[in-house]
Amino acid sequence: MPKYVKSGKVNRKSPKSYFEAAQVKEILDQIDQTTQAGKRDYALLVLLFTCGLRTIEASRAKVKDITILGASRVLLVQGKGKADASDYVPLPDHVYTVLTDYLTTRGIDAKDIPACTEPLFTSTSNRSKGQTLSTRSISKICKTRFIKAGFNDPKWTAHSTRHTAGILSLELGHSQRDTQLMLRHASGDTTNIYLDQIGKLGNSATADISKAIFD
Repeated sequence: MPKYVKSGKVNRKSPKSYFEAAQVKEILDQIDQTTQAGKRDYALLVLLFTCGLRTIEASRAKVKDITILGASRVLLVQGKGKADASDYVPLPDHVYTVLTDYLTTRGIDAKDIPACTEPLFTSTSNRSKGQTLSTRSISKICKTRFIKAGFNDPKWTAHSTRHTAGILSLELGHSQRDTQLMLRHASGDTTNIYLDQIGKLGNSATADISKAIFD
């Protein structure tokens, strides 16, 4: 056998694993919100599914990044390769309420948010309590919550929450440009992958061919 094997490149156009809206609700409904960890996980997943954040963006977020731009409440985002939170996503009222409900369990009231430099999401374990949730921890939380809701398949990962936001945005009638801005894609070509997938899944050509042959 050869000593070195060149690894293949990941095909960015491969099918994206995502959840339907009803499946997202099933996942969220399985989370026990009577504990701080439960409220944190619920808030984390609501934010990821609704706003399409990357795990690194959720990990880097600070409490003070919840702020106001104009008349809109937003979350400042430190994206890939960025030195600071130079981008943002709008925060719907429901998402804001869920986040502040979680922060209250940490003794952080709404009035404290602008000056609070603590991480938005922190560990609740004894060894690292209060420390920033790493991307690895966020991925593990997502996977654990998926499995508990019955979605136990390797294809579903933390990044599936981002794919879900993109697919749902387009299915709900938002434009490619709207979806690109939400996901902060540098190129519209990346967003078009979601459009292509929706088109293929809705294509009845194979079903019609099957009927023509076998019916």
